[in-house]
Amino acid sequence: MSHDEGEFRLGFELLTLGEESRNRGKIFQLVQEKVDEIARKTGEKVQFLVEQDGVGYCVFRARGEHAVDTEPFVGSRMPLHATSAGKAVLAFLPDHRTRDILDDSLTEETPNTTTDFEELRDELDQMREQGYAVNHEEHIEGLNAIGAPVRKADGGVVGAISVSGPTKRFEEDGFEKEIRSQLLGETNELELNIAHKRGV
Repeated sequence: MSHDEGEFRLGFELLTLGEESRNRGKIFQLVQEKVDEIARKTGEKVQFLVEQDGVGYCVFRARGEHAVDTEPFVGSRMPLHATSAGKAVLAFLPDHRTRDILDDSLTEETPNTTTDFEELRDELDQMREQGYAVNHEEHIEGLNAIGAPVRKADGGVVGAISVSGPTKRFEEDGFEKEIRSQLLGETNELELNIAHKRGV
């Protein structure tokens, strides 16, 4: 990963090396289109995160008509353990990889951040079973989010998409459930499109 004046740029190798790189470019185009679509449908802020060297990076983001303007910005580094997209990625990584990432990185971002490894591992187990992750003011106070992994046909993780908004709005009756349903439906469609692009 390289940085230039605070803007995130995909590494040279991602864009130029062989068929896999060309396929990944096509995949990321699909992801960006889906992020924009989810933002339009939900009216909230939507972002796509990837994991690199144990850190989350915001690659794409879009704002719906009701979105609040908070972090992350494209190129932002994000703590995996304190964000819904980050936890969605962690939940589907191999156990040894998750442990390596979390070994020294459980910083307290807010009073709601889970900083105990065993407690977080239990959360990740539950998230793996349900297929999505939540963030209730764990990264930014006053902000909630729901994240879902974007997975390849072989079970690997491309990244994760999250929808975030004010805690008060997420606590309204049925709101979080509706957002969750939309997000899971859209990410499932995206995974099918990715599989088709790869010729799987």
